[in-house]
Amino acid sequence: MHYQTLAKALSLALALITAAASLHERTPGMASAHAQDANATSEADITYFYRNPSVERVARIVSYLNTSALLDKPSAEPATIGFLAAAFDRYPKNIDAMIPQGLSARTQGVIALSLRLAGQETRAKAVAERLRASGAAVPDPARVPASFDSLTATGPNEFDMLWGASFATGDPRYASRILARFAAIANVDGNAEDMLTIARSFGAGADLHWVTDKHGADQARELIIGSSALWALQSNAEQHDFVRALVNDYIRAHPAEPAAKALLTLGREYGHYDIKQVISVAPGASGKPSVTVNIIYLSRIVDDLGRHAAVYPPHFESAEDRQRAERDVVAISALLDPISDKFSHNPVLLMRLALLHAFGHNLDVPGSAPKAVAAFTSLLNLAPDDPQANYRYGVFLASSTKSGEAIPLLEKAKSLGVADTDYWLGWSYAVAGNKAKAVENLESYTKRMPGDQNAAAILDAVRNDKFNIKPMNTPP
Repeated sequence: MHYQTLAKALSLALALITAAASLHERTPGMASAHAQDANATSEADITYFYRNPSVERVARIVSYLNTSALLDKPSAEPATIGFLAAAFDRYPKNIDAMIPQGLSARTQGVIALSLRLAGQETRAKAVAERLRASGAAVPDPARVPASFDSLTATGPNEFDMLWGASFATGDPRYASRILARFAAIANVDGNAEDMLTIARSFGAGADLHWVTDKHGADQARELIIGSSALWALQSNAEQHDFVRALVNDYIRAHPAEPAAKALLTLGREYGHYDIKQVISVAPGASGKPSVTVNIIYLSRIVDDLGRHAAVYPPHFESAEDRQRAERDVVAISALLDPISDKFSHNPVLLMRLALLHAFGHNLDVPGSAPKAVAAFTSLLNLAPDDPQANYRYGVFLASSTKSGEAIPLLEKAKSLGVADTDYWLGWSYAVAGNKAKAVENLESYTKRMPGDQNAAAILDAVRNDKFNIKPMNTPP
């Protein structure tokens, strides 16, 4: 029974991985093929649906599912249920238009479960009754909850439904439940290191019986399921901007957590980028050159930098990675700084420029700190009530010896709804010697994030008047 339990956990976890890989794989040339034939449908249409959503595309995808073998792949059915449920939830007045006639009993069963998850219980029962009347098998409605609100990230099936909903909407709130589940497991003493080992072994055919030998069958299942969430988060972060932003924000907000460190460690090496792609120059109508900034490519680089250098000291897999990152910051700065006045009224570009220099400061790139301050200042002059502008600038100052200057920014970000300000406010108030406010904010944070042992240690030190400030990277 000992090893049978592990085998069951492995089959569940690896089924999730197989489904994730099958749904995430992009065929070379797929983008051009889609451009040539708007009616072509493939798995990529499901995975990237959120980029170009429509009722008509949902109907084409349902027809594709009905005739393809996708639903025969391990765990593809839960992901499809989540996808369709999110689509039905998004377009409730167009549900009939999204369900073509003549569907197989298998597809109709998936439709029934999707309708239930979307909160369309009456429609779900009607489909089930039609199946029953035709003599076909009727799916057990208990396989899915009655709404997304009651869908919890407990294991692979639920993970797959949440990933499916994520691909339908591009909404990070679904994947955030998977991230929270992973973090709850990883932040328990000693788990994160073993989970990294497990996640690295997926697809490599490694023998994972050591997990049960070390932790026992029940805990082994938890670790393997949590590791599959870790693997999927990292895999999807590489391909989907909204997942990458979710993971990056978590790492920045919880830098000391084992979960954040595991996400960072599992990430690929710092990327290899062609910095020339950041801007393009073309002749202008007035005879002056026209400069265009590739915001998507720039954001990809800045996000990657943030994964490694959002906090001080930076974390890289190798010295060569760090050196390449430093060179990229210098090269991008050389391209953008001379034309920064051209986008002084563009908050999106100002934010990227501010973060670029903030990360450059953490990489000890000379002159980055005043450039970050200048960019953040311009951004806040342009958008004084931007929650993320206040938060990011506050974090930049709080992670230096300018914590006192960070407090007003962080308090404003908190008033604008940024929850994770409480950690940095607690830190800043502690540095400023305001024990009561430091305890108040750190208690708020540790209640939300009970697994962050570093924050708990800081809170304990502040309570007992043992808080000592360590030297940090200081902007001029």
